[in-house]
This record gives sequence, C-alpha cells and structure tokens, in this order.
Amino acid sequence: MKINTINPLVGLARYESWKSGWMEKENVDEYSYISDVCNPEDVLLSCKLFFPDFVVVGEGVFLESKYDGDIFDSWFKQFGGDLQAAEKMINHTHLYDVFDGCMEDIDDRVFKQLADVLALSWRLVLNDKFPDRRFNVDVSSSDQDYGPVVTFYQIG
Repeated sequence: MKINTINPLVGLARYESWKSGWMEKENVDEYSYISDVCNPEDVLLSCKLFFPDFVVVGEGVFLESKYDGDIFDSWFKQFGGDLQAAEKMINHTHLYDVFDGCMEDIDDRVFKQLADVLALSWRLVLNDKFPDRRFNVDVSSSDQDYGPVVTFYQIG
C-alpha cells in the first residue's frame, strides 16, 4: 500500500520540459531532476522556508523572519490585545512575495501545492518545537489575497 505524504505534483512545466528531453522518460523521475538540475545549496536554503526559525514574545510565537517589535506592538494594539489576531497577521506569508524574483510564468497550481506543503511542514515544526501549544496553520487563496497565503496562530 502506498501512502502519499503530499498529493501528486501537477503543473510542473520546467520538470516536464526537462523530462521530455530524455529518450527513456519512464526511467527519470523527480529525484532524477533534483540530481541533474538542482543545486544542493538551493535545496538547503529552501529549508529555511519549510523549517523556519521562531521568536517567542510573551505568549506569542512568530516567524523570526517576519517579527519586528514595533510592528507587533502596532498590530497588537490595533487588534485590541488579541494575540491570536496579531500572530495571524504577522506570520502570514504570501508565496508570490517569496518568489518575487522568479521571472518565469508559473502555473498557479504550483503555488497552491507549495502552500499546502508549506502548511504541512509548519504544522510538523510547530508541533515539534512547541509540544505544549496548539496551532492552527491556514492556507488561503481568495480573490482578496495576493496568491496563496500561509499563516499560523495559536488556538486554545
């Protein structure tokens, strides 16, 4: 029995283009692509996105890369002392912004899949780093959003 950790990947134009160059396409897969095309430094650096560092301020938990004390104070005040709302706002991550330098035309399904994988990894990391706390990790991609957004905040 096969158990997928993530759903089969779709919309991978670069991968499909690369794969089409091989005579025996059935003998190449995602791992072949990684081996042939990806740089280990790029893969390692991308781990910072999937396994982020956090800062704990009072009872709040924030992405270290997003946290600024003055911004936190402003949101905390604006939300009337609602820590959960401040966490949700500060921790939200727009994937279009993460890949702002990408000049290629990327299928929106790739960003949606990436958001789902990011949410999965954040759930795992938050559970590992903060076993006594409960978090909600949300993925959204509404018309009001700028592409897929992932955020987390404490519950309970």
